Amino acid sequence: MRSRRKGVASEKIRGIEQEYPVSAKANLNPSMLVNAAILGLKRRGFSYDVIWDTATEISQEVHESRIASSYGNNGCRIYNDMGHLEIATPSYNNPIDAMAYEKASEIYALMGAREASLALKKEVLVHRNNVANIVLERGARRAKRVKTITYATHGNIITLREACKDWSRVERALIPWVITRIIFTGAGDVVSGEFVGREGAKFVISPRAMFVARKSSLSTTVDRGILNTRDQPHAARRYWRLHDIHYEGLRCEYSIFLRDIAQALVICAFEAGLLDGAPEIEDPVRTFKMISADTQECEWKIKLKTGEVTDAVSILKFYLDAMEKVSREHGGDEWEESGLKCMGRLLDRFEARRIEDYVDGIDWVTKLALLVNYEPKSASEGVSICNQYALLDENLGFYLKNRDTKIKGASLFNPKESLAFAERELPGVDMRSYTARVRRALFNAPEQTREFFKAEMMKRHRAHVRSLSWSTMVLNEAKILLDEPFMLCKDEIGSCEANDMEASLSMAKRLYPEKVIY
Repeated sequence: MRSRRKGVASEKIRGIEQEYPVSAKANLNPSMLVNAAILGLKRRGFSYDVIWDTATEISQEVHESRIASSYGNNGCRIYNDMGHLEIATPSYNNPIDAMAYEKASEIYALMGAREASLALKKEVLVHRNNVANIVLERGARRAKRVKTITYATHGNIITLREACKDWSRVERALIPWVITRIIFTGAGDVVSGEFVGREGAKFVISPRAMFVARKSSLSTTVDRGILNTRDQPHAARRYWRLHDIHYEGLRCEYSIFLRDIAQALVICAFEAGLLDGAPEIEDPVRTFKMISADTQECEWKIKLKTGEVTDAVSILKFYLDAMEKVSREHGGDEWEESGLKCMGRLLDRFEARRIEDYVDGIDWVTKLALLVNYEPKSASEGVSICNQYALLDENLGFYLKNRDTKIKGASLFNPKESLAFAERELPGVDMRSYTARVRRALFNAPEQTREFFKAEMMKRHRAHVRSLSWSTMVLNEAKILLDEPFMLCKDEIGSCEANDMEASLSMAKRLYPEKVIY
């Protein structure tokens, strides 16, 4: 059988952290709801208690020490983070796994909510979005005002520390990318009109963009930056984990695929020095918000430091050229070829402002089409429509059964239409086996990364595990440093079916003698 060639993007290990808001009409404490969901997942055997090794969480050791973590069957980390159900996917290295493990994360979140409903005897709901809108009444005439708060989807990708030593170079290369990519990675949602200088509420391309205050920051909760400077490599010190706080809760497979492969190729191009001449935006923070708010004319105008006025599509073409070059120089694989072709088609269509072509493929476009179709009469109705799109419900059963499953849930997200769009727009990608991949992702870690070894050890030798992190595993017998992203993957260790602890440790010691410490 012909072996699959590997592209440069497959050398990048990445993953997603998603905060899921869990709610109930009974006005119960959010942390209680989240804890009930996590207990439910453990009760059903989808996850297990684990002590998280906080020594690897540089600068956040105190915060992390307060968090009770559990470890999912597929290598994900599940925990209560400030009243949100947070699920961090296992790390993977390709866009198909990006789609599969994000859907597996959604299914975990839904199962947790259903278990919480049974335990509390109250209906518990869970959504995948990034804002909560509260409609407040004020004044004698009881006028309504919308207050918006945000929560996160964080993307992570391990890159070379050497490339990130000069942070001004990182800003020059990546800020224009983060600002302009939202036209195909924005989740779309309604936010308070105060963000755009108007009454009521406004639908925007990227709700996260509206909360930005500066170019770079360490904090992820206040005074947010476009880029985040957190230094937690979750690997050997020669790496830097780019912690991208401007991912969003996407549901469309096409958007997830394209975001993943494009992000990986952009980082490869950055490391290769191909982004040092990126266009410099005069006022990045203001521009980020202006593009996000421009959902009608879709001009997406950008003023550069040179005084020239351009638009988001033109800047994305600069990045596409760099992505194509780095892929070509390293011999791109089928996923890269498909992603680059899709990116080219998308930019051509968006240049002609054929936005409507991406209903069921790009989340913000799909939500905007729903708003146009339903014609909400008030801000609260618009909020409700976006929330119904983000609602996780029995429609997720589509990924667990056959492709003829009827869509009958309350959610306005249609998995059948989303998958049909992806099949049409990603002809070089085997989407026919995608639902089987999602089912597998519920119980198995990615085979190409270090997560494979960790997950297999947890399944077979859980009683021996004292603590765990992304880059360490401490057993009663030894400590294993998992600080190389692809070490002890399935290709290296085989099926890992040995039930003997000593045999597993001996194998790891033979392959990485300096990483296994007795």
